[in-house]
Order: sequence, then structure tokens, then C-alpha cells
Amino acid sequence: MTQGNEIPAAIELLLVLTVRTTLVRAVTGTPLGDRTVFDIEGGTFAGPRLSGHIPATGGDWLIRTPTGSRLDVRLLLETHDGATLLFQYTGRACVIDGKQRIEVAGTFEAPQGPYAWLNDVQTFGRGVRIPEGVRYDFYRFT
Repeated sequence: MTQGNEIPAAIELLLVLTVRTTLVRAVTGTPLGDRTVFDIEGGTFAGPRLSGHIPATGGDWLIRTPTGSRLDVRLLLETHDGATLLFQYTGRACVIDGKQRIEVAGTFEAPQGPYAWLNDVQTFGRGVRIPEGVRYDFYRFT
């Protein structure tokens, strides 16, 4: 990179997402790997500019491979003031140096109004398994 072409980057916390899941079904032996499907039972989210709950809708579709898992998650977010947002994220879960790592990136679909700014956000984050599902910290570039 030549001097003067640097792209300064700062990140900020967008939201903390806690998702409750339940196993629906496992399908083993597919050409891409073993699939595991989880239903979204609910949850919560909170951040500096939005907060609310996750209704019991959506799913978490995993593909398990010899080196880890690939995630494909789609769920709804209902904000504290009644807006419904679609949140989709994909990523991977694996073990590195003996530690579980979950890394994801996602996008939103929001209606016109106070949350329309989310339509231009590419978010990224890390997750950790918890007894009832997964907790993620999602960030964005500012």
C-alpha cells in the first residue's frame, strides 16, 4: 500500500445477540458434510442504537466438516419500539489451538424508518456457545 492510500478503520459494537436454539434434525452423509438444523426459539439483542427480542422464528443451518462447521442463520429481530428486522449471518465454527472459535458476518433488511440505516451495514462478530444456544458480539466499521 502506498502512503496516502490507507483506509482508516475504527469499529464499534453494534449489538450483543443472545439466541436460544433447539435441535430439529441432523442429516448425515451429504456430499458437502453432515447437516444439523436448529430452530430459533427466541432471544434478545441490545446495542447502543437498537434493542429488543428475537421471536421464535428462523433457523440455524450448520454443515459439519472434518475441520469445523459452516453456519447459515436467518432470524427476525423485533425492536423495543415495534420494528421487525431480518438479520442474516454466515460464518464458521472451529477449534484453533484447543479453543472454540465462532466467527460470523451478517447483513440486515430493515423497513423505511428509524432502522433503515442498517440496510447499509455489513456487520462481523464472534460468538460463544452458552447452555441455551449462542451469544454473539456484532461490530461494524465506522
